[in-house]
Amino acid sequence: MSATQTLAQFIADTEYEALPVPVVEAAKIAILDGVANMVAGSVQELADIIGRYVRDSGGAPQASVIGWGYKSNPPAAAFANGVFGHCLDYEIQGFPPTHGTSSCLPAALALAEQHRASGKSIITAYALGWEIQGRLRAASAQATAPGHHPPGLVGPLGGAAAAAKTLGLDGQQTLMALGIAASRTGGLTANTGTMVKSTHPGNAARMGAESAILAGMGYTASDEVLESPVGYAAALFGGNFNWDAATGHLGDSWRLTDPGFDIKRFPAQVYMQNVIEAALNLREENGLDPEAIEQVTIQRQGRGHSGPVPRSGLDGKFSVEYCAAAALLDGQVDIDTFTDERRFAPDMEEMLGRINVVPEGPESGATLSTALLKNGSTVTAECNAFRGSAKNPMSRDERLVKVRDCFNRALSDADTEKVVEMMENLESVNDVAELMGVLGQVAVSRD
Repeated sequence: MSATQTLAQFIADTEYEALPVPVVEAAKIAILDGVANMVAGSVQELADIIGRYVRDSGGAPQASVIGWGYKSNPPAAAFANGVFGHCLDYEIQGFPPTHGTSSCLPAALALAEQHRASGKSIITAYALGWEIQGRLRAASAQATAPGHHPPGLVGPLGGAAAAAKTLGLDGQQTLMALGIAASRTGGLTANTGTMVKSTHPGNAARMGAESAILAGMGYTASDEVLESPVGYAAALFGGNFNWDAATGHLGDSWRLTDPGFDIKRFPAQVYMQNVIEAALNLREENGLDPEAIEQVTIQRQGRGHSGPVPRSGLDGKFSVEYCAAAALLDGQVDIDTFTDERRFAPDMEEMLGRINVVPEGPESGATLSTALLKNGSTVTAECNAFRGSAKNPMSRDERLVKVRDCFNRALSDADTEKVVEMMENLESVNDVAELMGVLGQVAVSRD
């Protein structure tokens, strides 16, 4: 079989019972984190635009738009929920980075709600979507141009894999879904730090759902879309594609557990996690008063996407200087850290001028933070593997602190606990529409 056929048949043939127990448990952790991100994202400033856009565009009321109290067609709902899931930059991240949750999970949830599918179907679809997306990312990472945002390139196929499995498509139909999705790829890194970035996974979820729906209706595409001389690998990566990484040893191991994923402790780019924790360690370990700081030097590998003066709170998620300054000033970094109000506050403007970044950190990858104090003394701290990373995982209680904070921004306390209970026992949920009925209510902050 060709590479495309091999992946399609693997998707079609894999059932919940074939998933190893550790993969099921990892999927449930990732899905709960992903849904929490969608809920918290649904009340962000950019969500007000997306929510109104999808509502005003109309569509058959088949799938819930989280936090908005209305339903739309599954591709539209998947798009909105995908944007919500990614806009905080708070979702888990795999290796190499690709944002598999916001590309795959919204498509599966929208179609599962429409077709009254089970929680087991969501777990299976998510595990497969994450697997396919992660494999394609690993296969192409060495040839991905810096101007391409990876979830725009691999996300539509991950979304299509998850959607095809949710709909129960056979091997041939899944092959067509992948073929359709491969022609829906794109996304530019230039839009990092803007609202558009979150539409890359949102669009992947929408295109994944649409591709699977069309394939199920008989729409056709190339049956060798990945390997064709004028296909996916050739067009996007110049043929520089690791085929063994894409199709080798399917089912022998799963990317959800090997190499696993990082759970973000802070709602910022994954490369900012060590930066923030190192700055927090500097403050906490030394009882540091921000007013006592003359200058802070951050040593790390790489400069970061955004510069020392981020254009907005949203852009601050990608700025080493901003993330460090917020940690030092506030002693915490949370969703509210990245508002424009916090970004342009006088103390922030002043502190940004005291942060110096040295983009040649130690080979270990650790981030070192050093503060020169106004009294002439120097204090230091570091972070090598942030809490929540695969090397330093969170406990269940720590994960639930994050999850509940996200849920409480749009759900009542009672509904928060109801959702946590359902999702921690997702394999026992018979009808995903029950879960989406709670998530789809108008957010308490919008009501």
